Amino acid sequence: MLKRLSLSLLLILSAHAFASTLKDETFENPDLLTVGAGIFDIVKNPTHAMVQFEYRSTLTHFKKARPIVGLFVTQQGTTYVYGGMGYDIFFGKNVVLMPSFTPGLYYRGKGKKLWFPLEFRSAAELSFVFKNKSRLGAQFYHISNASLGKKNPGVEALVLNYSFAL
Repeated sequence: MLKRLSLSLLLILSAHAFASTLKDETFENPDLLTVGAGIFDIVKNPTHAMVQFEYRSTLTHFKKARPIVGLFVTQQGTTYVYGGMGYDIFFGKNVVLMPSFTPGLYYRGKGKKLWFPLEFRSAAELSFVFKNKSRLGAQFYHISNASLGKKNPGVEALVLNYSFAL
């Protein structure tokens, strides 16, 4: 687990260092309202459709850091309500990678049992930024309970998002 976290951090910092050389001097990064649709439990049972809604804010002094609040619901009634942080890494003006970490509360419904109500989502989204600052992107994430529960099966999702600039 520590090796994966260290490798992820190293990749994020490397991407940020590279992307900062491509930085636009007139940087503008508005708040976003994001809607998405995708597949829940994509690795083991890719038949569960889902919808997702997020609000992605910005911080005054850290324009690329994004507080995130959101929720998703699957066709089985599985619901996850979460809040956390993301960070925009720009590659030029039109491509952005946003890794994020969002702890939240998981309700199983008739979906996959994750063995604990507190779950942690690690995500990465690659998006295209339009002239009006809206975005179209694909997001992949993993949710697990970090071994806080009796078992820690985890689940993955793939979501296509559209973010409206506010």
